[in-house]
Amino acid sequence: MKGWLIAYYTLFAGIVLTGALNMLQVHGGFLTNHAADIVGPAWLYVAARGRHSAHGRPTLLQRTVGRSPAFAASFLFAASALTEVSQLYWPRGIFPGRFDPIDIVAYAGGLALCYAADTRWPPVAPPAAIDAPPPAA
Repeated sequence: MKGWLIAYYTLFAGIVLTGALNMLQVHGGFLTNHAADIVGPAWLYVAARGRHSAHGRPTLLQRTVGRSPAFAASFLFAASALTEVSQLYWPRGIFPGRFDPIDIVAYAGGLALCYAADTRWPPVAPPAAIDAPPPAA
């Protein structure tokens, strides 16, 4: 879980950094062109799966989008790719910009890494949950 918490905050920092650079109109090559396309969906994956926190009530996002690694990765990839394709037909719409197929590859790459890590290292129940008595019926 600690690794996922580090990933959560690192990806969030990446989103903030790339967003700030884009808002300041800095031309930073890969950092401003594709880094956000990798870290954005990846951060959403970690948040949707609830991998960054072992406590608290699952959110609506975690109960719906994050219900399984495959569903979370597929849903977030489709949503991300749809925003990119919308730029082809509606360049000044809700997701303004220029269509770039490399962005779709970036979405897939970030999500594939998260999916692989999530399925390779499934969550482990915290020790308190193992020792706790079963819930009353």
